[in-house]
Amino acid sequence: MPRFSGRKPFTQEIFSRHVAEMRSLLHALELRDSFEDNETRPKMDMYETCSDIVIEFDLPGFTLDAITLKMSGLTLVLEACKPREHNEGKFICVERSHGHFHHAVTVPGNINPGAVRAEYRKGVLRVICPKSRDWLVPIKEL
Repeated sequence: MPRFSGRKPFTQEIFSRHVAEMRSLLHALELRDSFEDNETRPKMDMYETCSDIVIEFDLPGFTLDAITLKMSGLTLVLEACKPREHNEGKFICVERSHGHFHHAVTVPGNINPGAVRAEYRKGVLRVICPKSRDWLVPIKEL
């Protein structure tokens, strides 16, 4: 009579997947912890088209010289700096952000890291990450 261990056969696969996700999150946290406490994160959107993963950051009022993008594996790291504007008089209300900004984003693993490109227009930094050819699935007509 066979013994039943109570474990389903795919448990190891699920466990391995969860461990990989935790390692990826820990890597992103390590990158985030390397920044100073007074730094903030810009607003971000990420969406997928049939051929690209697109990440958009809101960076109004930044110059191109103040923006740095780095790819570390599948993690995209944005660093930017915007100095505080000097105005005469005293402030009554301050809502606009200034200082150091950073954002570490783990991009889905189906991209081609060597073909990533970026464009900055009207205060929005758009990073286009083309999908690798292995993940492009042709659509078949029924």
